[in-house]
Amino acid sequence: MLIAAGCSQAPGPKPAASEAPAIEPLKIIQFYTTAPQVGRGEKAELCYGVEHATSVWLSPPRRELSAAISRCVEVTPEKTTTYTLTAENQQGQSATQTVTVAVGAPKPPGVKIREVTVTSLDVKKGDEVGICYDVENARSVTIEPGGFRSGSGHKGCTVAHPEKTTTYVVVAAGAGGDRDQEKVTVKVR
Repeated sequence: MLIAAGCSQAPGPKPAASEAPAIEPLKIIQFYTTAPQVGRGEKAELCYGVEHATSVWLSPPRRELSAAISRCVEVTPEKTTTYTLTAENQQGQSATQTVTVAVGAPKPPGVKIREVTVTSLDVKKGDEVGICYDVENARSVTIEPGGFRSGSGHKGCTVAHPEKTTTYVVVAAGAGGDRDQEKVTVKVR
């Protein structure tokens, strides 16, 4: 006589293990210029972003870049140039995109603030602070708060007596309506 204490089945096939991890698709998620047209000798920024890339380069000329989601690099084209961004992944797949920077005659010099200095960035309430500037191609310079106004001289200074922490804004305005500005904060104890 045969007595069975329990039922047993032969084990079925094991689920297949994944052979290799899923390959993430290589992507150039952005490639653009911040200045589609520049004057000869001027700089433009090319901004790019890639996903799942192991190597990235820009040409012409070939220039190795970091594999980043968001990054910008400067270029100074001598003539209208079409730049090519190429990205590759570990599996040898590649992706490319192009962007063109047009080059024309150099732009006339614009207004530029070369430097803003203050005598102190940390003062007691009511202490005197000197604020000085050095500018290029400006028709006027203002410093606010305080109501300072000047003509076309490229250097100047004013004095302030801040009662509380204050951010001073130096604005230089050019003949063609172009402007440049710098800010400096003086902390009051």
